Amino acid sequence: MKQPKSGREARENREKLLILKHKFENRITITKFGKEAFDSGDYSTAMKRFTEYLSIMAEIKEVNDFYSLTPSHFNPQKDITEMLMISHLFFELARIYDAVPKFKDDSKKCLDQFVLFSANQPFQIVNSEMIRKYLKKSSFKNPELFRYAYEQIYVQSKKCYVVTFCYGTDHPLTHQYREFKDWLLESGLGQEMVRIYYKNSSVLVARWENKPLMNFLAKFIIRPALVLFSKTLLPLILKRC
Repeated sequence: MKQPKSGREARENREKLLILKHKFENRITITKFGKEAFDSGDYSTAMKRFTEYLSIMAEIKEVNDFYSLTPSHFNPQKDITEMLMISHLFFELARIYDAVPKFKDDSKKCLDQFVLFSANQPFQIVNSEMIRKYLKKSSFKNPELFRYAYEQIYVQSKKCYVVTFCYGTDHPLTHQYREFKDWLLESGLGQEMVRIYYKNSSVLVARWENKPLMNFLAKFIIRPALVLFSKTLLPLILKRC
């Protein structure tokens, strides 16, 4: 049987919880100071503040370090803003580490976390466009790492907005179109097609969801078109994969 804690241990535990509560309540201020430092070029302070915020979240979620944080530690309805912030801080840390050659591995670890907190999230398109904007500026020492992260956001995404809208997440047809997406991502032109599709379809589906007319069109026009493509050209394409 586990022995009850002594009065001293219980007191120390309460003090730790109070300190953690205070840190958590001040996490937004910490992040704000970090962003101000980043914007002014004080990257050392920015890194310190960003890692402080992420370490607080790791302590709150009771994981070993902030690289162990995953979306599963958060409530997708209540914590969406927190998850967006986490994704952006990992991206900013990746940019800071990228500037110093010896920190290339650290940059990749942060990018992996950025992808993890971006794929399949409501802000997926926002994050992918953000990284694409910086890639166009060629502002990275290791652009291949950031390009790979950009591609991985789509590769790891389970969303095929229009198909999912018509058939649901786990329908066999949805899985077929995910394979088609993976095939497209193997080429530069295909990646651009996927980017345009995700950017526009996410907006359209959000507008469609509660519109009876669009549900009618999906049922009698879009779904038959998707089935026709899946039974004609799609098998030929997937056979080549």
